[in-house]
Amino acid sequence: MVLGFATGMLSGLLGIGGGSVLVPVLVYLLGLSQHRAHGTSLAYMAPVALFTALSYSGHGHVDWLVAIELAVGGVVGAAVGARICVLTSARRLRTYFGLFLAAIGLRMMYEARAVFASAVAAGPVVAGHAFPADQPIGALVIVVIGVVTGAASGLLGVGGGIVMVPALVLLFGYTQKLAQGISLAVIIPVSISGTLIHSKHGNVRWHIAVWLALGGIPGGLVGARIANVEVGDPVLRGMFGLLMLVMAGLMIRRRRSGVCD
Repeated sequence: MVLGFATGMLSGLLGIGGGSVLVPVLVYLLGLSQHRAHGTSLAYMAPVALFTALSYSGHGHVDWLVAIELAVGGVVGAAVGARICVLTSARRLRTYFGLFLAAIGLRMMYEARAVFASAVAAGPVVAGHAFPADQPIGALVIVVIGVVTGAASGLLGVGGGIVMVPALVLLFGYTQKLAQGISLAVIIPVSISGTLIHSKHGNVRWHIAVWLALGGIPGGLVGARIANVEVGDPVLRGMFGLLMLVMAGLMIRRRRSGVCD
């Protein structure tokens, strides 16, 4: 429950599912196989993302139309990613996840600097509305982003917020908070889709997922509260990025073990 609370708090604060932290911990601390860690992580995310997204929505930080468009592609992508996952060796899966974590770490550390710069300039970091969401091309791009996000979710056991949030900010010019709220809303159906596939292959430890969720729900609400009252903390994001790089190194190093229990 303590682990779930900590992960949930990060989810609410940064608009991510939390699998980036949870999967390595489930592997190293609780001794789950890579596949079961991915499936259990997805099962934990659905209820946590639900309550956290509702908190963001209460502050007006969720565009439900965009969330639905992302979810359409995300559910399809999650099913594909989960099926690829069960056909991939644990060794390769650890390598993929390690590289994914490294990318997350670099992105988070860069974001920490960007957020600090925006705070000094008293304005949000946005790149303009390259693809208006209310036009066909924009809707198509959103669905494609959903497919990519869902595939990453099903394959790597993460919620997909690491893909969605920067895409919504850079491609659509959304504020960080709005992007995070949309991300959490999309994680709900995407994680459910991935969980169902993993569950059919016996890759979900439900008793662990339940206890994680019991801690994760209040943690997510606390994190969402901090984010929605505009308490920015770029130092925390920088530390989170560094933590991701460390975990990436550990996961890639463990790729020598190809046994999947």
